[in-house]
Parts: sequence; C-alpha cells; structure tokens
Amino acid sequence: MVLLWIGIAVGVLIAVILIVKVVKTSSRDIVGIELQCNKCGYKTNGMKCPKCGNKPQTFGV
Repeated sequence: MVLLWIGIAVGVLIAVILIVKVVKTSSRDIVGIELQCNKCGYKTNGMKCPKCGNKPQTFGV
C-alpha cells in the first residue's frame, strides 16, 4: 500500500513538473535537431552525406 502511495506521489510530481514546463515555454519556440556527418561536418538532416557518402551518427544542438 505504501508503494502505491509513493508511485502516485511520483506520478503527480512528474505531471506538475511537465505542466510547469509547458506553461513557461513560449508558443513560438521551435524544437529541432540538426544531424551532421561525422567525417566532414556537413549538415545532412538525417540523409546520406552528399560529400562523403556516410550516414550521420551525431546530434548537433
């Protein structure tokens, strides 16, 4: 029974944190990921690199 109450408390805490994050985030913010080639650093957006033919492995911020 105690584990049930702990689980409910953790779930409510996570929900509150996510709601606060949604409220604080501007509606004009964009979430994006830039994928780059490992060898040459060319921006590939998840496609095969046109310069060296490698698939991207790293995520850029």
